[in-house]
Amino acid sequence: DIFLAYRIFGASTGSIGFVDSEKIKLITDYLGEKNITVVGQVPVKKNDMPSITVKYKFFKKEDIEIFFTPEEKVTESRSDNTVTLKGKYREISIKDGRELYYTDSSIRPAEAINEKVCRKNIEVFLSKLGLGDDADIRMVEDLKGYKRLIYAQSFKGGTIYNSMMEIYANDSGIQKASIVWFEAVRQSGKKADVISPVIALLYLQEYNKNSTAPSEKVLEIQQGYYFGTGARDQVDASKVEGGTAFPVWRITTDTGIMYINAYNENIEGIEKAGK
Repeated sequence: DIFLAYRIFGASTGSIGFVDSEKIKLITDYLGEKNITVVGQVPVKKNDMPSITVKYKFFKKEDIEIFFTPEEKVTESRSDNTVTLKGKYREISIKDGRELYYTDSSIRPAEAINEKVCRKNIEVFLSKLGLGDDADIRMVEDLKGYKRLIYAQSFKGGTIYNSMMEIYANDSGIQKASIVWFEAVRQSGKKADVISPVIALLYLQEYNKNSTAPSEKVLEIQQGYYFGTGARDQVDASKVEGGTAFPVWRITTDTGIMYINAYNENIEGIEKAGK
């Protein structure tokens, strides 16, 4: 149970910056007895972090109308909290005001890609949405005919897991994009003690007890930030503009992702695999 970790580490874990490999083995062996195999590496160091305040970038219908020409026939549809504009080639949707999805069927795969031209296309695309090409975490993947770019945000080295840009582009333009972004990120509290990653791991076993599809493998555990509404189904998530993002341990398993608050050990969020 959770108290196992506290018996190993002592009543207070905040002052422990490093985790002894033998103690990690005690926890992973215990989880193994509960049919949970830790495949990924458990961090041997934790970083005490402050909480941060975040505010979403919101999009309006007017923000995406500029992607269509005045003479173009554009249809508008609405469902739940989503508005979609569809033209001859482009289809753009806004969900909950903050999730943007873009496709352009006229952008075909390219035989060769000029990276500078591709980057310029991304810069122009983002500027039309009132965004800058200034993400501090960038990953690039070469696909057949396109470059796939993943942008993320961070605060003092800690990845903010709720925001991301995924863009498929080449010299001709942007073929596909999905964007959820924070327009404002600032520190809201003092740096505070966080729990050890092995304590966070034990919550997976607790969660499995009541799960219809229990996790059997831990693929990765990382430290970062997560912004949740704090009220689960009690609030309309589409109305939430921002708030406090807390330090978390992000546990990726064979069935999804779990975010454990690194201050109070609450489960901040669950994402099912394939979401």
